[in-house]
Amino acid sequence: MFRVILPSLFLSLFLQSAPAAQVWQPIIDYTISFPGDRPDAAPIINPFENFTHFASDFGWMGPGGARIDSRNGVIHVRPDGEWTGAWHSLAGLAADSSRTLDPTDLVGLQAPRERRTGIRALSVNASGFGSLRLELADVNREIIWSNTLELATQHTIASALPIPSHLTKRIKFMNWIAEPGAELRISSIGFLAERPEMSPEEWAFRISLGKIRRCHDPDSGFTRDRGHLPAGVFDSIASTGYHALCSALGAAEGILDREAVSAEIERTIKAIRKLPKSHGFLPHFVSKGESGRISIHPGTEFSTVDTAISLQALLLATEILGRTDLQEEVGGMIADLDFPGATDTDGWITHGFLDDGHTMLAGRWRDWGGETALVLALQAMTPGGKSAIPKMTNSGEVYRGVGFIAEIQSLLYPDFDKTDKDLISSISWPEARKALLADQIAYFQQSAPETSAAKQGVFGVSAGEAGMPGAGYTANGTEVIGVRWIHPHYMLMGLALSGGELYHAGLERLDAIGMLYPLGLPENTEVDLRLHNPMQGSLNASFETLAAYHGWRGRSTEKNLLDQASKKCSYTREAAAIFYAQ
Repeated sequence: MFRVILPSLFLSLFLQSAPAAQVWQPIIDYTISFPGDRPDAAPIINPFENFTHFASDFGWMGPGGARIDSRNGVIHVRPDGEWTGAWHSLAGLAADSSRTLDPTDLVGLQAPRERRTGIRALSVNASGFGSLRLELADVNREIIWSNTLELATQHTIASALPIPSHLTKRIKFMNWIAEPGAELRISSIGFLAERPEMSPEEWAFRISLGKIRRCHDPDSGFTRDRGHLPAGVFDSIASTGYHALCSALGAAEGILDREAVSAEIERTIKAIRKLPKSHGFLPHFVSKGESGRISIHPGTEFSTVDTAISLQALLLATEILGRTDLQEEVGGMIADLDFPGATDTDGWITHGFLDDGHTMLAGRWRDWGGETALVLALQAMTPGGKSAIPKMTNSGEVYRGVGFIAEIQSLLYPDFDKTDKDLISSISWPEARKALLADQIAYFQQSAPETSAAKQGVFGVSAGEAGMPGAGYTANGTEVIGVRWIHPHYMLMGLALSGGELYHAGLERLDAIGMLYPLGLPENTEVDLRLHNPMQGSLNASFETLAAYHGWRGRSTEKNLLDQASKKCSYTREAAAIFYAQ
């Protein structure tokens, strides 16, 4: 454990506020999800960039679609014409009839009734004149609840329409309908829900677990990189392994059904074993081809680090659930890894191979940090691992100061909390991690002190979506000047994994600004905390779930089943031994 010395203003901000019993969960914020201004007609929706907060799609309905346009991110419905409106899927894509939403269980973990987050009202921010009808419909689009809002104001108001607690039929769609003659402006719609009484630490774990499981496809066994994409379009192998580990923890804690999760993990391992490999290494991303076979996604790579993440997460998942048979299957894949074939003449391990399976990537795992550590840990587990000489730069600083790189190894290994210098880089990991956490906390206070993030004590310069939907992926860090977007997954990782005293206060700050949504943290938020990207990305959801678990159960305690599994598993003990004397 170590203590971070913080400015008094930051500390005082962190120690304010208390969690609320009622929570807001947006369904859609048109400022974020509406594609842009089209004064002549409703704009074209791009499903890769335009999605709901529920990792789902939306679209227009009714014969009066020409009435709809966008003005500065607000839906404007003109008065002339027939009825029109929009539908919004609440569980997966509209075409996926197998996925629906239980209105008594917004988080989606099927917990006992007293631990569920039940929907209590549908709230809409709108202005205008005329009738706006709101509906909830089942998978067959039959209406199971509706209410009509009569608007008569030029000023945007928030109107909450109660939903009876006895409404238990599973729902698929939320629709809004503008009646003929109504002139309306709609900015956002969402649910008000009742949060069960529990600690912020447990709440953070549950909502993060729901987020990663929302990205998983139980039929294929793989996890979508982005929750709103169809299964088999762009699935992540690292997230697939992480999903198994997160779910195993949920099952071991009694939150998920143990037998169901065990079957899920078995299906995942069998699916991974069937994948094409290069020198034994797994693809970074996979997709389903025209033949229906899942293979490497064209243009991506066979990745050493994604293989390391996935297989080590699967080892710990099987350890937690006591599935020695499945652990042996994972061990078989590890034994097949050809690390000498993935190592250059100077002894550095490559990042992997192109999708042709032969051409070695130019990148090498030389950087100091958690990604390199996990690759070296995987190498140590192989039959030839004991004779390998692990190498890592001894800078003690992660690439560009990217937040998650300093903490990713500690999600799986409590060993990196040891203050001793490690045997490879001769660096004290807790000291290096503490230094980066202090830099991360200070980043916006120094670069943008006038912003809400700096004043509210929200931080996290890390990797993920660069901004609003469609902005693309980025890897920002404390060495990058002028960053304006925060990735809150690092705030969880840095505080929960540090063993410090600020994790609880940090959760309360996130809660106070309304960021601990029932469907999980947003992908990012801009520094003034006005806009955020609601994309449900599975990799950052994994970081959030595992970090939240450690923050909930404490590091290396009897209650921390992940740390206990890491200390027990023979594979992870072999790996830890290359860093620290056992």
